[in-house]
Amino acid sequence: MKRQLLVSILVLVLSLPSFAVTIDVWLQHTNEEMKILREITDKFTEKTGIEVNYTYVNPADSETVFLMAAASGTAYDVGGVGSLFAPELGLRGAVINLAQFPDYEEFAANFPPMYFNSLQYQGLVFGIPYRSYLYLTYQRTDILQDLGIAPVTTWTELKSILPRLQAQGMNFALTFGISESVYADVNMFMWQYGGDDYNEDLTKSGYDSPESIAGFKEFAEIYTQYKIPQQVVAYQSFTQGELPILMQSGHFATNLEVSAPQLAGKWQMTPAIGTMRDGELHIESFIGGVALVISKDSKNPQAAWEYIKWLCSVETQTEITTRFAQQIRGNLFIPANSEAIGNMPVGEENALTLRKQAEGSRASMYGLVAPRLRRRYLQFAAEEVVLLGRDPEEAIRKAAADHNEEIRKKTIEYDRFIKRMLEEAGKAK
Repeated sequence: MKRQLLVSILVLVLSLPSFAVTIDVWLQHTNEEMKILREITDKFTEKTGIEVNYTYVNPADSETVFLMAAASGTAYDVGGVGSLFAPELGLRGAVINLAQFPDYEEFAANFPPMYFNSLQYQGLVFGIPYRSYLYLTYQRTDILQDLGIAPVTTWTELKSILPRLQAQGMNFALTFGISESVYADVNMFMWQYGGDDYNEDLTKSGYDSPESIAGFKEFAEIYTQYKIPQQVVAYQSFTQGELPILMQSGHFATNLEVSAPQLAGKWQMTPAIGTMRDGELHIESFIGGVALVISKDSKNPQAAWEYIKWLCSVETQTEITTRFAQQIRGNLFIPANSEAIGNMPVGEENALTLRKQAEGSRASMYGLVAPRLRRRYLQFAAEEVVLLGRDPEEAIRKAAADHNEEIRKKTIEYDRFIKRMLEEAGKAK
């Protein structure tokens, strides 16, 4: 009898399908967004058999959460982190190098290439772009038309019409003003001139390159000579016509559509104001966002990789941005997938503008100096020039000197981590 029972159980077990794999995914989504995402994920599970458990991570303390997970060995499979934080985790051995997957390069071609500036170090890639935050120009076409002014595309054009606007009590504003986020505006000018935060091999600061100095001088000039405001309330100033031209995030468009219906047809979203260089208009502005990483402690890295490819595919990202917009009033999810950006439910013209800006934008280059520290050097330089009247070249060269000293220290501190990662990557090939 017992033998018969054992045989029956064995036959039953062998007849069952293999047990499904379950992965744990930690993302920075609201409850409303997570509900929709769970519904969309049912399709992934049906197709692959991979179950997904979602956990909400508060963006305000996400870095602490992932650092604590790495230190304690707390298991998750896929995590959503700030782009520049992904290689910070990677060099500490907390997340894996995604370039080890055979189809990585083919899949990475789906995203604006400059996005990976933030996600890789010395050929090691620690994240896949998921959600974008990018910055463009908004222009009150009704006001500009009344003044006989065409929409602005370059800084030269802007400076030529600023006196006319200011004579009417109007002005222009950059995205971040003189604040802790001013680095993004400063970087925009540097990038458009051909400069960057580091030199090519990441061994020295790029702040004192001729290109970066020229870009910083132009940034400073907009404030010191053309007297644009240092702080603004963007929505109120734009809707009231005090700032008929300003730069803001892609999400500003949704604010206008939802909260200022009286302005329908009276404003236009255009790419970032740019710089003509070598016969080409450069519209580089800051692009950041959320990237997906795979924990070193994941027991199912291949399943995690399949999930990332699904979540960041054009089909899934298009469905996410469409359903978020339809079901959550005022929500705008800007995908990282290039084609999905063009499918956003914001009207064909705006979708094309957002895609053009994403492809023309630049993400911060990852270097060994923590972003919050190196960005302070740009903040100090901007404040000294705009608030204290210091010479722009002196200020940015001082920022470069401080940056170089910190690079020297971090190169020593990270040496063993980098050697280990490169050795592991070599063994994986």
